[in-house]
Amino acid sequence: MKFKAHGLWRVYMESPTIYIALKGAFNREGVIDFESDMLKRVVAQPAQYDSAVLDLTEFEMSTPDSLEATREYFEGVKQRNYAWVDYIGVNSIAEKLLKQMWQGAKTEICFFPNETMYFAAKPKQKKPLLELSQISFEHPH
Repeated sequence: MKFKAHGLWRVYMESPTIYIALKGAFNREGVIDFESDMLKRVVAQPAQYDSAVLDLTEFEMSTPDSLEATREYFEGVKQRNYAWVDYIGVNSIAEKLLKQMWQGAKTEICFFPNETMYFAAKPKQKKPLLELSQISFEHPH
């Protein structure tokens, strides 16, 4: 039985960084749809991307059935050899899981509890994150 995909996202791409915000709880189908959408976006862009900023402030974790799909997605992400990835608004459970998923990658991973702390550390990211916040959350289905 196929379930309806759950989870919303918004994406803003400004080379060399991809900005993503996730909202809600993602089930397996939602993770697969997100991965498919991201691959289409990256392939459609002529620019190279070597970093990402993910705002997880409104992310409610994933359902148990999505964990394996998320692990598979991360294996592909790790192969892209990002220089760095920043996470905003991550709770301690999500931080632990993300650290496990990034294990073995050369990517520099940083976690920030909120936007205020993030902008204090990386003020140049304020404009692109403002652009991201202007985009509506969506799901392609």
